[in-house]
Amino acid sequence: MAIGLLSFVFSTILGCSYYGEEAAEYLLGSKVILPYRVAWVVVLMVDSIATMPIVWIFADIANGLMAILNLISLLFLSGVIVAETRDYLWSDRLEEFSTLTKTNT
Repeated sequence: MAIGLLSFVFSTILGCSYYGEEAAEYLLGSKVILPYRVAWVVVLMVDSIATMPIVWIFADIANGLMAILNLISLLFLSGVIVAETRDYLWSDRLEEFSTLTKTNT
């Protein structure tokens, strides 16, 4: 159980680090990579010595900020989402998708 939990924790840390780094690079350019990595290591060090309630509070704040940013992005991209959905639904690709799912199941 401990090995499985350790693997999950390690892969989550790596995945979140990579996801955040790529997003920061996309939004701010490649010069933000080193400061992001330094900040990430500092946060990991602080979280590793902090008490559990503080870690949970920080995790909740980080998840809330991600949710807020994603919701704002969805609002700005809603026109694009509607246009792409209409294009997909009223093209012949929908029938192609339904035949693909029928053959895979």
